Amino acid sequence: MNKVTIDFFDQAHFLSNLKASPDGRRAAFLECQCRDEGYAKSLYLCDGDHTARLTSEGVMDYVWEDDQTILFSARRRMGQKDSSPYGEQTDLYRIDIRGGEARPLISLPLAIEQMEKLNEQELLVRAEVRKDCPDFAFLTEKERQVVIDRRKAEEDYQVVTESPFVLDGSGFIEGTRSRLFRVNLCDGKIEALSEPLESVSQFAAADGRVLMSVKKFEVVRGEQDGLVCLDLGANQRRWLIEQGRMRIRQIGWRRGQAVFFASENKTFGTTENPKLYQLDLETNKISCLLDTENHIGSSAVMTDIIYGSGRQVLFSDEAVLAVHTDRYADEVLRIDERGSEAVLSWPGAIQAIETVNGQLWLIGLQDQKLQELYSWDPETKTTRQLTHFHDELLAETEIAKPEHFMVSRGSYELDGWILKPADFDEKRTYSAILDIHGGPKTAYGEVFFHEMQFWAAQGYIVFFCNPTGSDGKGDRFADLRGRYGQIDYEDLMAFTDAVLYRVPQIDTRRLGVTGGSYGGYMTNWIIGHTDRFKAAASQRSIANWVSMIGTDDCGFTFDIDQMDADPWKGMLKIWDQSPLQFADKVKTPTVFIHSFEDYSCPIQEGMQMYNAIVHHGVEARMCLFKGESHGLSRIGKRHHRVRRLREMTDWFDHYLKETDHE
Repeated sequence: MNKVTIDFFDQAHFLSNLKASPDGRRAAFLECQCRDEGYAKSLYLCDGDHTARLTSEGVMDYVWEDDQTILFSARRRMGQKDSSPYGEQTDLYRIDIRGGEARPLISLPLAIEQMEKLNEQELLVRAEVRKDCPDFAFLTEKERQVVIDRRKAEEDYQVVTESPFVLDGSGFIEGTRSRLFRVNLCDGKIEALSEPLESVSQFAAADGRVLMSVKKFEVVRGEQDGLVCLDLGANQRRWLIEQGRMRIRQIGWRRGQAVFFASENKTFGTTENPKLYQLDLETNKISCLLDTENHIGSSAVMTDIIYGSGRQVLFSDEAVLAVHTDRYADEVLRIDERGSEAVLSWPGAIQAIETVNGQLWLIGLQDQKLQELYSWDPETKTTRQLTHFHDELLAETEIAKPEHFMVSRGSYELDGWILKPADFDEKRTYSAILDIHGGPKTAYGEVFFHEMQFWAAQGYIVFFCNPTGSDGKGDRFADLRGRYGQIDYEDLMAFTDAVLYRVPQIDTRRLGVTGGSYGGYMTNWIIGHTDRFKAAASQRSIANWVSMIGTDDCGFTFDIDQMDADPWKGMLKIWDQSPLQFADKVKTPTVFIHSFEDYSCPIQEGMQMYNAIVHHGVEARMCLFKGESHGLSRIGKRHHRVRRLREMTDWFDHYLKETDHE
């Protein structure tokens, strides 16, 4: 049997964007693989019995045109030279699922992010535009070239007039908006449906009407959206919910009424779970279809072996189907006027759902397998695996199985796991690593996690849990505002104690700790409060909440909310939750992993903690990645992902396995 290797993700097929055909008889999805130059997506088709690849690599998004035809966007440029990075362009192709090559359809002067079918001849597309020329699509070729030349002349400068002006994974977003357009595929005519200063995050169309969740701003891009309805036939537009009232999540139509998930963030702040609402377009009355404090509308279960997702909420006249995380696993809820019920319990994570041939289809992870497409039959209550991308790979690879157990913490319990090497020997002693998830409002579960599986293959015991602040157990459990580094730290130490009691083979002198984002924050916090860990790897971390608030991409919303204070009235409270305050207490050798273009946890956070402990005589190392964002461990370049894991593994090997350091 082969062991999980450091580049095991090279052999993974990442599935996303599952969409049923109009007749509901089959579905398409995107398949993606990691390449040296990036991530390459192809379009696939499945009818339940057979799966076939439709296109070569390079697909960006797609939409069903009819039962036999798919339109997709791609970076192919229709045989022309690559478009200028200073302009906006997307090429559309048409492919017949019955066979034949994809045919060029139209080239549009739009940087398309998402597209959906409006009618037989038209598409709705959401595209990024720039404030310096929001009507770029309506200019002549000569006028567009003038804009392109002007932008090129300014490429050495970044002027900022908005906040936030950066977004992780996108870089500087100063002056950008996501605008909604209507595109006629026959004559190429383009019509703007949203205003130049509006940024559309989601849209949904039905019977000639379009819902848009919108933020309109000139300087500050707030967190709360507004909901707008467009009647395309009557050429009318009206606000259903004024901007600033709610944080609107998924939106859709049901029986001619607007339905949407939203939270008001009044009780539990910015991490408050959404409720499901319905809005009567005649009376503007809003009624709540599902009032819950549980996570709903997407999966909260973490993994580092996916790329992209898909629809995790389906709206129909009969009911709303939504992915819901319960503790550490997902289920699909059916919601209507009678309430909600779990129609499918899934022992893992779900990235996309769709209804096909009266069945529920899903892309998901379970039982330490990599992603596959599955169907679930509501009549027989049985699940069938439809794709088999990884069967041979997994059959030849040793995969460690996590052992779940509970840790009592008085009024609540923690879900935790121990991942032992596949060849675990009770007569040996082992080094062990505590791995802390990000968020903090996410959750670990029983799904394949490459980082942990690799360490188990290297002979480590890995242990992990969902401390207070995690998702899957309701708003109250997830609420950490003003308490960072307190109850969560106590949970993690109690969990570590429980693991050492359950597995006496762990050498308590050879413990390591790591985590990314919030997990990096907790790693920094832990090494400043205990020396029980002999080595640490702090990834994309937070050291100083005061500096974070003024530099990251959500500081003046998320950070201030989570600290339960602002720098002008509560500086001491913020500083008391900052690991940097305790850097003079650190004794643990630590490697810091950070990315230059991480705008969620800016690079200076890792730099501050590194400099602080080095100047206090602690052994440390810092590896900084150029051209990478906060998502390095999941969507980073291939060789960067390998180097990241190698840096941490070498560090742990040196301090936890080398006998001359014992």
